[in-house]
Amino acid sequence: MSESLNFWENYYSNHQIPTDESFFARFVIPFLNEGDTLFEIGCGNGRDSVFFAKQGMKVTAFDQCEKEVGFLNDEFSDLKDLLFKAGDFTDLGEQGKVKNVYSRFSLHSVALEKEINTLDWASSSIEENGLFFIEVRSIFDELCGEGTEVAKNAYVTDHYRRFLEIEPFTKRLEEAGFNILYKLQSKGLAPYKTEDPVVIRIIAQKV
Repeated sequence: MSESLNFWENYYSNHQIPTDESFFARFVIPFLNEGDTLFEIGCGNGRDSVFFAKQGMKVTAFDQCEKEVGFLNDEFSDLKDLLFKAGDFTDLGEQGKVKNVYSRFSLHSVALEKEINTLDWASSSIEENGLFFIEVRSIFDELCGEGTEVAKNAYVTDHYRRFLEIEPFTKRLEEAGFNILYKLQSKGLAPYKTEDPVVIRIIAQKV
């Protein structure tokens, strides 16, 4: 088990129950229609997936923390259009076509080459004109530089983080087959307790 996976397994063993949905999930809702299919990659304790399912979406959520996935499937077995699956979101393989893919705070948790694999997978999985919703940490986040540097803009503290540059990232999305409909880099988008990180928000459309 990798150190980062071990960190998240331990974290979610102590934070099993979903809390309120994220600010990003609330931001995304106006772009979705009831009955839309949606994949969430790196769903953690499922708080946003549960929220989307309760709003009428058909949600499949992926995370590598197998115990948490099992717990969530038991806990939310009454939501018929919500399924949690265990798996590394950078290597999911064929999962069928979907209208939308949602990624909050997941792509900055993997190395660049794995991010690129994920963008290509999303491009092959999303239906034409479907949407890819992304929120990630920016290089202007105050945490950037903390810990041991292991690659460009990538550091390890108690787990791995890679901080993204907005223009190169949007270029990689375009190279994967997406048009950028919306992009914003700012504080105030993902506050948590005393933290207010600079994050990047993107809505990309499959062409």
